[in-house]
Amino acid sequence: MGSGSRFDAFRALAERRGRPGVRLLESLSEAAKAGRGPAEAWAPEVAERFGLPAASGLGPATFYADLAAPHGHRHVRICTAAACFAARAGRHLSEVEGVLGVRADQVDADGEVSLQSVRCLGYCYTGPACLDGDTPCTGPTLADQLSGRAEPQAPPIPALDATGAPVLLAGVVEGADAWQVWPGVVRTRTPERVLAEVSVSGLRGRGGAGFPVAAKWAAAGGSPDTVVVANGDEGDPGSYADRLLMEADPGRVLEGLALACFACGSRRGVVLVRSEYPRALARMRIAVERARADGHLGRRIHGTDVDLDVEVVAGSGSYVAGEETALVAGLEGGAAVPGRVRRTPRGEGCGMSRRWSTTSRRWPRSRGSSLTAGTPTPHAAHRRRPARSWSACRNGSLGLAATRSSWACRCSGSSPSWAAARVRVRS
Repeated sequence: MGSGSRFDAFRALAERRGRPGVRLLESLSEAAKAGRGPAEAWAPEVAERFGLPAASGLGPATFYADLAAPHGHRHVRICTAAACFAARAGRHLSEVEGVLGVRADQVDADGEVSLQSVRCLGYCYTGPACLDGDTPCTGPTLADQLSGRAEPQAPPIPALDATGAPVLLAGVVEGADAWQVWPGVVRTRTPERVLAEVSVSGLRGRGGAGFPVAAKWAAAGGSPDTVVVANGDEGDPGSYADRLLMEADPGRVLEGLALACFACGSRRGVVLVRSEYPRALARMRIAVERARADGHLGRRIHGTDVDLDVEVVAGSGSYVAGEETALVAGLEGGAAVPGRVRRTPRGEGCGMSRRWSTTSRRWPRSRGSSLTAGTPTPHAAHRRRPARSWSACRNGSLGLAATRSSWACRCSGSSPSWAAARVRVRS
């Protein structure tokens, strides 16, 4: 199906519930890049076009770094985080300022050149780094590359496998094709079967807490209204695993998202890519179009009754935007601010009336579980109000409360993973 005829369920849902969703942030981003001055000059106008009060535009426009920073016709983003600072002891910033003739986070007098300091561009292994528009420049000759005296340099991320049988890096280090599993799964298996296999495998999330993936997926409750979010937002120094996967093997990222959607009973997926990764953003979007053309996404996939579509959404520049409640707030068109009482995004989101549940402050002892009673989880995000009761199912994993979900997210962490960040269990 062509893009003109394709039903955009994610945006249709947001519009039906009275929220502009990502369309508001896209419009704000376009206005910011037009270089019309501070946010107060254009954000209220953008909000008015959506029938929203001025504060709905000013809030995100003054929160996100990409929207708040002044923009010239040539916009350069320079990394000032730990790895790039250490590479040149911070001298790269003054060198670039001298070459461009503008101070950091300012635009020159004629509006031609602007320089924005950012916290990470994912080139920690070859810093210092900057983005000249969408063109990466890295290394000790950064200033020369920006002045035209040297060609832009952006070495690929070094990756290797020591197992002899790579799975996550199969496409990166061995060139294995993606979408080899999905057609067979969607034709011959059920979501319950996929959940059972993932549960037996013991697969755990890579977001820091090591939470069982099957438990995350089961928390969605099999509702077709679930929206599964692949969180490609990372910003800690040395964290560029997301960028590696999204740039070098985007098809495999999408296949993993498709399998998660299938297991969750979802018909919609979203990939959030941070704006500091323009190459990853472009390659993910190309991969989505290719997957649609090959019949992996769309309606009646591979001759079955399964419908699934995926949208790739660009972030707007915020270190905290990968935190799950902040991520949901951003996708709903607001500022990516973590919830004051951190909520599990298993209730209703994407513009719907939110019904969020909380999770246990401590993990109980469960038959066959490696978690012990009274021991806080490794991730501070899991320290919550105690749940009522717990149980163990036959394979020793925690019993799950099947609750209807409209969002499934992961904790922000080292690589994209898919599903509800945490679950409440029942006896």
